Amino acid sequence: MQPFAPSALRRALAGAAAALCLAPVFAQQPAAPAAPAATSAPVNTLAKVAASKTITLGVRKDAQPFSYLDAAGKPAGFSWNLCQAVVQQIGDELKAPIAIRFETVSLSDSFDMLKAGKIDLHCGITSNTAPRLAEVDFSDTFYVSRVVAAYREGDAKFASAREFGRTGVLRGSTAQGLMGTYASKKAATLMLGPVRPVATYAEGAQLLKSNAIDTLVADEMMIPKGAGVAVRREQLTVEPYALVMRKGDAQLQAAVDRALHKVLSGPQGKQLAAGNGITLDALTLDAWRKPSKQPAPPVM
Repeated sequence: MQPFAPSALRRALAGAAAALCLAPVFAQQPAAPAAPAATSAPVNTLAKVAASKTITLGVRKDAQPFSYLDAAGKPAGFSWNLCQAVVQQIGDELKAPIAIRFETVSLSDSFDMLKAGKIDLHCGITSNTAPRLAEVDFSDTFYVSRVVAAYREGDAKFASAREFGRTGVLRGSTAQGLMGTYASKKAATLMLGPVRPVATYAEGAQLLKSNAIDTLVADEMMIPKGAGVAVRREQLTVEPYALVMRKGDAQLQAAVDRALHKVLSGPQGKQLAAGNGITLDALTLDAWRKPSKQPAPPVM
């Protein structure tokens, strides 16, 4: 596999580093406890899917425009549509149509639901990071996200790249780990305040508008846009989104990657993105041209 968009990635990080006068930094989820040694038989979800002609996908409730439930309670979004296309390709390989079921998941419970067999593939906005690789396996990258800071529109103080103040982050997200690293390593150069974990991006935006927090650090596409919220131009880091499977599920991982490559190397990938209002930048297009599972490097 080719490295994950190396030259474009370095250029993207150079802009963030110059803005903050810091070494390039990648977001990282807080380290999870070491997993016990595996003693169970190897996972083979693909064989189960082939036998049952059914697969269960995990969908986020409110991660628009990637993975969410629409007004009718049906799954929608780019990640969801991408998973549907992947399952169709897998069905073509198996020479049998595969029925899709879904379960609603959150970022925090999706890993447990995979381990418990409640879902077979998570179709969300999960970033591939080294700590998470201890728990689950990832597909090749399908989207590269920018992590940025939002602030109250018109609040000139927090428009500055060095000012964070009271900061909201999605609970369990890589942005939460990033702010923890800033607090321990960059407190002398950044104006930091307490970090407040929130359950949803909408909650974070509401706290920002009501002056309960000063900044909201999150993936740019996830920050609710609208009156009262402005987004800084500087990116704090970039993160590779991937589909998520059970640890050691090698056959399904290979099948998903084959299917993903077929979808993203042709016109269908761009059509699905456009249909969900997603603009594809150079980093994402490079990831499509050079498939990779390289996780975001750890915070240094």
